[in-house]
Amino acid sequence: MVKQLQLIFRLMRDKRVHPFIKVLPFLSLIYLIYPDFIPGPFDDAVVITLFLQFFLILVPDDLIEEHKFDQEIEEHKTTDEDNIIEGEFWEE
Repeated sequence: MVKQLQLIFRLMRDKRVHPFIKVLPFLSLIYLIYPDFIPGPFDDAVVITLFLQFFLILVPDDLIEEHKFDQEIEEHKTTDEDNIIEGEFWEE
């Protein structure tokens, strides 16, 4: 779930995503403020998840794949940097 939220934040910053599509995550935030916006026995988490999933469905697949690939590269960079041990090489 965390990776999906990171993906949504990355897509929100991408200028190639249509501005009308970017409205959907904001609508989910509005629903948090005004929970009676959609009447019925809907749970807040379900409605917010539906808005965010609909957002991901409307974003072109190539943009999603590009951002997922970039996320994986960033994850590997941080894990590789964590595994580096500083040292000195002595040659005799």
